[in-house]
Amino acid sequence: MSALSALAAAVFLCASPGVTDGDTLRCKDKTRVRIWGIQAPERHEPGGAAATRAMSRIVGRADLTCQRKGTSYQRVVARCRLPSGQDVAAELVRQGHAKDWPKFSGGTYGR
Repeated sequence: MSALSALAAAVFLCASPGVTDGDTLRCKDKTRVRIWGIQAPERHEPGGAAATRAMSRIVGRADLTCQRKGTSYQRVVARCRLPSGQDVAAELVRQGHAKDWPKFSGGTYGR
């Protein structure tokens, strides 16, 4: 596999995503996506409902371009961007609804 075809396989479109919680989406094709590099509270935890609402506001129904980073609990772990190029995880952290998870991000969102 060439480097270009490997990159193409790693990048995918998450069309019309639905929000599961503050760090998980479900794409139109039913692919579940765990946003890479951050940790947001679960819905039932303090701040979880606000994180879920923030994810909904940020993503809306925009098609996201995602770069696959791995898998976790039958979900694709990916770094996703809005059509504007804005990193979804960075915006959640900036708004205070998620924290950088340096174990996975290497500190990308802790700066």
